[in-house]
Amino acid sequence: MLSFVQLDKPHIDIELYGTDTNIAPIDKVHIMDEDSFEQFTLEWLFGCKKSKYSSIKRIGGAGDKGRDVVGYYSDGTVDYYQCKHYNTGLAPTNYYLELGKLCYYTYKKEIPIPKEYFIIASNDVGSSLQDLIDKPSDLLTSLIKNWDTYCKTKITKTKEVPLDKSFLDYIKSFDFTIIRTYPIAQVIDEYLDTIYGNIRFGGRRLSLPTTLTPTDTVESEEMPYISALLEAYSDELNIKIDTIKSLEAYSSYFKHLNRQRKDYYSAETIRRFVRDTLTDSQQFDVLKEEIYNGIIDTHEQEYDSGYKRLVEDLKQAAVTNTSKSMLDSKLHCIGNSERKGVCHMLVNDNKLRWVNEE
Repeated sequence: MLSFVQLDKPHIDIELYGTDTNIAPIDKVHIMDEDSFEQFTLEWLFGCKKSKYSSIKRIGGAGDKGRDVVGYYSDGTVDYYQCKHYNTGLAPTNYYLELGKLCYYTYKKEIPIPKEYFIIASNDVGSSLQDLIDKPSDLLTSLIKNWDTYCKTKITKTKEVPLDKSFLDYIKSFDFTIIRTYPIAQVIDEYLDTIYGNIRFGGRRLSLPTTLTPTDTVESEEMPYISALLEAYSDELNIKIDTIKSLEAYSSYFKHLNRQRKDYYSAETIRRFVRDTLTDSQQFDVLKEEIYNGIIDTHEQEYDSGYKRLVEDLKQAAVTNTSKSMLDSKLHCIGNSERKGVCHMLVNDNKLRWVNEE
């Protein structure tokens, strides 16, 4: 069944990080299955070419009409990417059918003619096919000569596609200079500089997203933990403080709150990274659970004020072992700031409260 899915951002399995580091990236590409190779190509496009397109869409399953991925320009024109995972370089006989689909479905106006059509092959294009691509007139002649053998009965399952005069004239006028090849070594080299390349292949330092900076105005999703902090300061000072503005009169506590916001945004940076990049979004939940389990005994002790409970909880969070989460054990992206920031997320989740209601 045909599926047509816009890829706002491809996701990658965190389990891939740090595995088989002794295997060269090109060898990992060679042992991929077809689906993994297509996913790898999508990750490369998003990581390296997203600025080129207004959107990128993947077509999967039967009926793709010779397109694995479509890159859309802002003016509505398109590029096509066709992925081929073979054990050897692509020969002309491996590709006549794909060229036939391109000609047939553009002739029928079921798909637009692309600006460029890229062949992404796991073992590159063989010399014979490359020679034809380099000489579009020879490619045309060879396609017509081999049409009956490789295309006529294989483009669709419902009917034959003979080269009648109208269609033949169309093929003869088709601009085969749009056919391009992209060397797999170049794809890999570009891919290695992306977050996907760091995780899938390793070998280069993992580049994490830039830590978010607290906004000047408190965001609505921050209000639960901000309110809890103000409540803790009020409990310590024995003065009602219900706004950040009123807290400014107490310099040390105001600075403390600003540090808590920075910690919250550090944790939020990782949460968004997991949401947007990894297939296993539960790894952040594992982190939250580890922080909760690590501080709850400290949290439930008796304190003179909610502020003192907050301080002790944050101390305990900073030294809590979070290696159960692969964000720490594999990606090594969890530090003290992220651990303390998670405490405020637990407040947002109604799992912690600094001031007892009693």
